[in-house]
Amino acid sequence: MDLNILWLVPIAYLIHIFEESPRFPAWAVHVKMITSMSFGEFALGNIIFMAYVLVAISLAVFYTSELTLIIGLSTAAWIFSNFLIHAYYTLRYGEYSPGVVTASALYAPVTVFIFYNFLVSGILSTWGIILAIIIGFGIMYIPTFIQISRTKRVEKSEAAV
Repeated sequence: MDLNILWLVPIAYLIHIFEESPRFPAWAVHVKMITSMSFGEFALGNIIFMAYVLVAISLAVFYTSELTLIIGLSTAAWIFSNFLIHAYYTLRYGEYSPGVVTASALYAPVTVFIFYNFLVSGILSTWGIILAIIIGFGIMYIPTFIQISRTKRVEKSEAAV
């Protein structure tokens, strides 16, 4: 199996960032995902996530082991989980979620393609693939749920005043 298919993840992510910019921070506040976000915070978050993606894939491609393959594959699970967030908010609010087009057109098919190749090649065990999914979803959803929880606490404290 050619591990270079993993490089589709940062390519799709970069295109996705261009779709989200600069509308995502204001939209995320509008749907009460967060209480506030500057463009600088948005950019910093994407720099941190892009570093994760590039390091994880570099490790998988250039220092291949079971662990690095799991970490590299987790990036595909991570972008798929981002697709799910965009799809959920678009359906829930019935309005455009900045990033939903690239998440649907790129993230979903890239993820299916990568996971299909990993499954067919047998390069990772079933448990390795499951662990990659858990890591990828955790990297996306843990910070997201923490931020949503903070937003709800702020709203409750403001309502009490």
